[in-house]
Formats: sequence, C-alpha cells, structure tokens
Amino acid sequence: MKAEPATLNAHNIGAPATRRSSFLTAAALVVLIGAATPLWTQDMPFVLILASHAIIAALVAVSLDMLTGNTGLLSFGHAGWYGFGSYVAGLSAQLLTTEILALVLLTVLATALLALAVGSILVRQLGKAFAILTLAFSQVLYAMVFIASGVTGGEDGLQGIPVATVLGLQIARPEVWYWVLYGTLVAVLCLALWLRRSPLGKAWLGIRENAERAQFIGLDVFRLKLLAYVISASLAAFAGALFVLVNGATTPETLHWFESGKILMYVVLGGVGTIVGPAIGAAVFTFAEHYVSSFTDAWLIYFGALFVVTVIVAPGGIFGLLRPVWARCTGRSERGAA
Repeated sequence: MKAEPATLNAHNIGAPATRRSSFLTAAALVVLIGAATPLWTQDMPFVLILASHAIIAALVAVSLDMLTGNTGLLSFGHAGWYGFGSYVAGLSAQLLTTEILALVLLTVLATALLALAVGSILVRQLGKAFAILTLAFSQVLYAMVFIASGVTGGEDGLQGIPVATVLGLQIARPEVWYWVLYGTLVAVLCLALWLRRSPLGKAWLGIRENAERAQFIGLDVFRLKLLAYVISASLAAFAGALFVLVNGATTPETLHWFESGKILMYVVLGGVGTIVGPAIGAAVFTFAEHYVSSFTDAWLIYFGALFVVTVIVAPGGIFGLLRPVWARCTGRSERGAA
C-alpha cells in the first residue's frame, strides 16, 4: 500500500518534465522552420521580402499586445509610435551614423523619453478617453510630418536612407535582413513571454482584470500602466526603425490612423493577450492583404467581414483556434498550454 503513492508521486514529477521537453522540442521545430524560409524562397525573392514585412508587422502587433493584453488599455493610435520610430531612425541614419545598433538604441531612448512624458498624462485616463487620446496624439505626429516638411520630406516621405551597417559591414542582401528580423522577433517573443510570467507580468494582469482591486492590495497602478505604455511604445518604435532601415525610406502613412487600425486588427485576429497570437495574426494579415488586394480593389470589405466573423466566432483569435492542436503536439493539456 505504501509503494503506490510513491509510484504516483514519481509519475506526477516526471509528467511535467516530459511535457516541458515536448513543448521545447515543438517550439524549437517551429523556430527552425521559420529560419529556413530563405532556403526555399531562393527563386521567389518577393516572397522573402513579404515575409520580412510580415515579421516587422508581427513586432508591432506584439508591442500593442504588451499594452492591451497586459493592462487592458486599448490604443487607437499605436501607429504613431511606429511611424515616430521610423522617422527618428531614418533621420539619424542620414545625419549621424549607419550602425544599426546605435540607431536602434537612439530610437528606443528617444521614444521612451517621449512616451514617458505623454504616457504620464494619457494613462490617467480610463477606457474610451485613453483610446481617443492615443488616436489624437498619433494624428498630431502625423501632422508634424507635414509641418516640418523641410526635414521630414512632407508628403513624399523620408527618402534615400543609407544602407544600415554592423561594425562597418553593410546589410544589403534580403536573406540577411530576414534572418536579422526573424532572430529579433524570436528574441522579443521570448522576452515578452518571460515578462508575462514574471511578477511584473502578474501585476499587469491583475490590473487588467480589476484595477481597483489591484490598487487596494497595494499595487501602484499608475506606474505599472505607465511602464507598460513606455515598453509598448518603445517596441513599436523599434519595429519602425527596422522598417525604415530595411526599405530605405518611410512615409507619413506609417503614422496614419489607418495603420493604427491595421495593427489593432493584427492583435484581434491573432488573439488579444496571447503574445504569440498577435504575431501570427500580423503575418496572416500581411500575406492575405497582398494576395487579396492583387485580385480586387475592394479587399477591405473582405477583411472587414473577416474581422467581424473572428470577433463573433473565435474571440480567442487564430491562437485560440490553434491552441488545442498545439496542446496535442506538445503533450500538454489545454489548461497547461494557456
């Protein structure tokens, strides 16, 4: 009778380790498949370029999910930070240096300082007020591009960005850019997942569920929201910096409210609050947008219908639909995979 509990206990101890090993194996397989994309697209260079744009879109989607998915704050103007980052990096490349690490650090630092100042005002607002003010702020940035057209290029955008370098070596080949972007996305996803599981992430989730209760138990709701806003804005600007360096140009459309709507669709389509889901949603949207728009000019009608159907039929987004499949592949229960 005493041996049975010992057997059960050993089984209970071994099972989580087995599930963790299966999860890591499946995740590594997915990462390797993505990394191999340049190998099977050698005869399709445009597909590789489109995949690179999908990765940048995924970074922006994750940045919004770091705010909305963690704290429940909904931004209608997230493209403002994306476009801001693209202009800061582009101007810095023209005036200061072409080193990608220096450009990225400078862009993130400038964005964090501005987001800290703006966020200290915006995050005090609740619900619709916060969402509308983020939209208003993004449109202010959009207007500034035209006001300072002598510096930003106005309607024509910022053109002729020098080729980015790493220790003096130029990054020009599309496959090299893809691997840089893909490695960045994997690192950002790992960091975001780690933050979600950290005490800071748990505090954010507590605010998302009930801000008043979180404040009653001693959490500094204002500072935690502000931190989430600064991180989210900095990551969006980081994606914008990569965008302008990859393309060699940027335009005012990166700051427009329509771009903000697309970013929001990435997150909803993939699954709000799932981190990985918005990245998947961004990739699906980017490829679908290109191929559907090549057949019809009314592609927005189809995407609008898809958005409505997703909200009604699959509130958890694409990630919610794929979760049972992923759980079976990794040997985890649906609850454990959440």
